[in-house]
Amino acid sequence: MEEEKRKDVARIGVQGVTLKKFEEIVADILPHCTPVYSPLPGLPDASTRDKISCSVLENSIFRAKLESDGRYFNVCRDDDDGGGDDNHDDDDEEEEEKKKKKKTAVVEHGIVPPEWPFNSLPLDASIRSNINYPTRSGVKSLPGADTTIGPTRHGMRAVRKEWQLKSLMQCVMSMLPSSAFGGPLVSKKGEGCLLVQENKLRIVDFAGGTGHLSIPLALMLPRVEVVLVDLKRSSLDLALEKVESLMTMPKTETDLPDIKTQQNEIPCKEDGQEVIIHHEGMKLQNKRISKSNHVTVHGNILEPTALPNLYLYHGSISSFAKDHSDFDIALGLHACGEATDHILRASGVAGAHFIVSPCCVGKLNQSRRDPYIYRATASNKPTVTYPQSSIFGKIIPQKSSQFDILAKAADYSDWQDMRTSRNANRRTAKALVEMDRLLYMKETFGYDEIVLTRMDPWEASPKNDILMGWNYDHIKGLLSPYSKDIRTTTTTTTADKTIPTCPECNKDIKISMDQLLCPPTNEKNRVHVDWTIEDSNNVKCTLQEFAKGPQRILRFPPGQGKHFRKLVHFIAEELKLRHWSEGKKNAEKIVVVAK
Repeated sequence: MEEEKRKDVARIGVQGVTLKKFEEIVADILPHCTPVYSPLPGLPDASTRDKISCSVLENSIFRAKLESDGRYFNVCRDDDDGGGDDNHDDDDEEEEEKKKKKKTAVVEHGIVPPEWPFNSLPLDASIRSNINYPTRSGVKSLPGADTTIGPTRHGMRAVRKEWQLKSLMQCVMSMLPSSAFGGPLVSKKGEGCLLVQENKLRIVDFAGGTGHLSIPLALMLPRVEVVLVDLKRSSLDLALEKVESLMTMPKTETDLPDIKTQQNEIPCKEDGQEVIIHHEGMKLQNKRISKSNHVTVHGNILEPTALPNLYLYHGSISSFAKDHSDFDIALGLHACGEATDHILRASGVAGAHFIVSPCCVGKLNQSRRDPYIYRATASNKPTVTYPQSSIFGKIIPQKSSQFDILAKAADYSDWQDMRTSRNANRRTAKALVEMDRLLYMKETFGYDEIVLTRMDPWEASPKNDILMGWNYDHIKGLLSPYSKDIRTTTTTTTADKTIPTCPECNKDIKISMDQLLCPPTNEKNRVHVDWTIEDSNNVKCTLQEFAKGPQRILRFPPGQGKHFRKLVHFIAEELKLRHWSEGKKNAEKIVVVAK
């Protein structure tokens, strides 16, 4: 009944045109829940990055690989990677602006050097090389540059993947205590035997695929246990192959140290007892590990790898959460549809901090089939009901078509529109979908803080939102990601804790509020358009000058797009000018305006 009433009332925006259905829903929610973005947590400081670098170099194989690749560590204090001493970088806004302009110029010219940590990891753990720069198609490469780069990906796709991974890594590093950084702890029992740590931090990379995120994390954080969870056995097999390649000494004639086995024994637990899995030159004896060598944790099985602190789990997110509820940080990079909500709920049950970047929110539509649901449950029946939070539930009834409309509009992938006002309402719709998730986590599991942020740069992906949640006074000493972040003076304070806000990220929300929050009207002028106030003013200025001048007919050039043509028709009608379209195909259509 409520939806029928909505159909009878046309909602008019500030431009005098009828709002789209999703815009009406956004306009209804914004007065009750206004999303606020925070900046992405910064990189670790220079001293922490030094610790991470040294922990990688302590492994003889990794050091040999870096030497053979010409990438031996000397990049910890690179000025362009955003780190450095707090006294120099944190409050130097002019220097930050220079760095931003430099990065923009580099991207526009198609030359994007790898950044920390990918410029300092073995190639087997990287997306691409830091020597051979990728170039955009159509842009001439550097003289002598080899554009065949990286073990798995190449070109701008690899660059964007690096940006995505780096953004999540920054969030992870900002939550870890100082004790989590550094080389592996060595047991006093003898050389080559690692100490089995008590109360060890565990990070779980849900829906982690072939380990693009979990493998580098395991390399950089040998004191932290990392678990890669995925439904696809083939993805985990590829991850195993990558790790084995990573742990194999490079074939080179360079004069390297005589390395036999510096870490030839990996400690683990089986049936509650400490056991040792033997390696030969850091490479597992068998390519696939037999079940007899599986690691037993709380009575359930995790699959070990050649990296002592990296484990695999073949199964769904829900089954892992049921079997292994003891973890500290949950990660999810572009887990599709409901998969993100399963990660969040698993985090809530475990009391873990979460860092997730959702994907494909259009699949939250109750009438659409989500492949993840089918693979995980052998059924197409949705397992989560939307909206989830009580605040959204008061505005949008559960299982109504309104949330489906909102989610469909939010599933938007035109990254070219980023940093412009075009399609700001769709990006606001996406922010609202994510706020529903965050509010649900706070209401249901009592998280102290929930934060919405974005990848850096935004162009890393059209799906660049990152959701974070944490509790203060974590039992293992995990931190707030903003405990040392003082890059901005614009803040939001909650429970005496300071959370910075990101004015640039929040521009979309402000645009939507300015455009949509108008009183309803019964006028039936249903012109469905999607333009900005700036576009409207430009066209109006052009037509007003035409109306005053001697010219009798004005023809707009082809290739402007249907939204622009509708805008011209609308403004011409408003100015009482004659107007019509010419041309049959979209690419050839033009708008003609006459006095």
